[in-house]
Amino acid sequence: MAGWTPQGPAYGPRPQQPHGDPRQMPPGGPPPGQVPPGQAQPGQHGPGQASPVPQGQPVPGRQGHAQPGPQGGPPHHGPPHMPSHMPPHLSPQHPAAPYPQAQYPPPGAPYPPPQPPHGTAPQPGGVHPAVLAGVSVWRLLIAGCALYGVGDATGWSRNFEELSQLASLLAGIVYLGLLAYPLFTAGRRHEPRGPWLRGATTVLLLLVSGAFFGIMGGDADHLPFEHIVTPLLVLVDWCAVGRNQSEARWWHPLTWIAFPLAYLVFYLAAGLDSYGFLDPGDDEFAGMIAMLLAGVIGVGYVLYGIGKLKGAVRAAATAGPAHGGPPA
Repeated sequence: MAGWTPQGPAYGPRPQQPHGDPRQMPPGGPPPGQVPPGQAQPGQHGPGQASPVPQGQPVPGRQGHAQPGPQGGPPHHGPPHMPSHMPPHLSPQHPAAPYPQAQYPPPGAPYPPPQPPHGTAPQPGGVHPAVLAGVSVWRLLIAGCALYGVGDATGWSRNFEELSQLASLLAGIVYLGLLAYPLFTAGRRHEPRGPWLRGATTVLLLLVSGAFFGIMGGDADHLPFEHIVTPLLVLVDWCAVGRNQSEARWWHPLTWIAFPLAYLVFYLAAGLDSYGFLDPGDDEFAGMIAMLLAGVIGVGYVLYGIGKLKGAVRAAATAGPAHGGPPA
C-alpha cells in the first residue's frame, strides 16, 4: 500500500536489513534504484527522519482507508494509530476540538425550575390579588345570604328538619369553606381542583327552588332567601365564577343525587310529614321519587354542559393571543 508504514514493536517486525555491513558502500554510491542500507524506502521514514511527504500535504492512507492491522490482524478502518515517535509536523493540522463539558449543579443544590415552551408567557405563581379579592367578596355574599335565610326560617332554634333550611345551611358552610380555601394554598388557588361539592350544592338548591314553586305552588314572598336568592346566587357562581367547573367528570351528575337521597332517607326514618308529595302510603310515591331523581340528574347534566362550555370559551380566549389570533 502506498504511504508510510509505521515501525516499532507494536506494528510487527522491522523490515529485514540487507546482508553485510550497512556502513560499507560500494565506490561511487549505491547502484541505480537501490537505497543505501539503513535509510528509509520511498514512502517510508524511520525514527527521527523527515517525512518524504511535503508539509501541509495529506498523508496517503490517513483518511478513512483500511490500514493493515497489527501482527497480521484484520485491517483497521479509519485513521491509523500514530506512533509515539511521530514528528510534530505530521500531527493533524486541525485537531478535533474537545467535547464540551456538561454543566451539572453542585451536589445538594436544587435544580432550576422548568422553563416554559418557547413563545409562551410564564405562568403566574398564584391568583391575581384583585381576582382573589373579588371572588372572596362574592362568595362571602353567598354564604351570608344562605345563613341569613336559615336564620329567617328557623330563628336558629326550630324547623331544622325541612330540606329548605338544611340546604341553605349546607350552602353557607360550603361557601365559607371556599372563602377560606386560599388561606390553605397561600393564594395560589381560590378553589379546589374538583368541582364535585359545588355541583352537588347547586343541584340541591335548584331542587329546593323547583319543588317549592313547581310542585308546592309556593309564594315568592315566603322565605325568599331560601327559595330564590340563595339558589340564584349559587347558579350564577357555577356559570360565571371560578374555573374548576370545567373539570367536572361525566359521572358527576349521577352522584350529585347523594344529598337528596340522604335527605329522603332521613325524612322517611324520622317519620316526617312536612311535604305532602313525599307520603310513603301514596300510590304515586314511587313515581314521584323517580321523577325527582331524574330531574336532579337532568339538571346536573345541564350544569355539566355549562361547565364544559365555560372551560372551552376560556381556553379559546387564552390561546387566541398566544397564537397571534384575535382574542375570543
